[in-house]
Amino acid sequence: MACPRILSQAAPRAALLLAAALALPACAHDAASTAPAGKARDAFVAQRGKPGSPVHVSIRVPAAPLAVGATRVGLALEAVPGVTEVGLSYRTEGALRVEAEAPARVVLDGQRKAVVEVPVTILANGVHYLHVYTDANGRQGAISIRLDASRPTSAKAKTSAPSTQSGGFILLPTQENRSGGSAR
Repeated sequence: MACPRILSQAAPRAALLLAAALALPACAHDAASTAPAGKARDAFVAQRGKPGSPVHVSIRVPAAPLAVGATRVGLALEAVPGVTEVGLSYRTEGALRVEAEAPARVVLDGQRKAVVEVPVTILANGVHYLHVYTDANGRQGAISIRLDASRPTSAKAKTSAPSTQSGGFILLPTQENRSGGSAR
């Protein structure tokens, strides 16, 4: 049997460790839940750029799924020393349009930083990409931003697999494409 003195010393330590272990997740959870709801979504997320890139870009995109229509993508720019102005150009993939008021040149502040909003319009449901190209002191960089405007899936929209009660085979429709060449 264990010595009562060891048990009496271990009990407070165990209680302290247990209380600390239980309090930590609760504190972290409480801190996250007491933060304003918009703070998590309004945070900028740093994008990994090429080593030596003159401009580092962080992005802020509204939470997915996005609705079809107008929205804004936030860009936080931070440049290396010697850069005072950044040129921006945009390309899109999918049903996405960059509006005319999107900034083409951004003057950085004294700390070589700037925050800009790029107005875009999502024209259809689906996944779209906004490609942002930066130009500073003759050096270029690029990032791609995914905009997810897909419809949320519901339990009713899911389809089940076809039944295989008729022998274990599933018949799938096929389509034959011919290239126009002669078959041998």
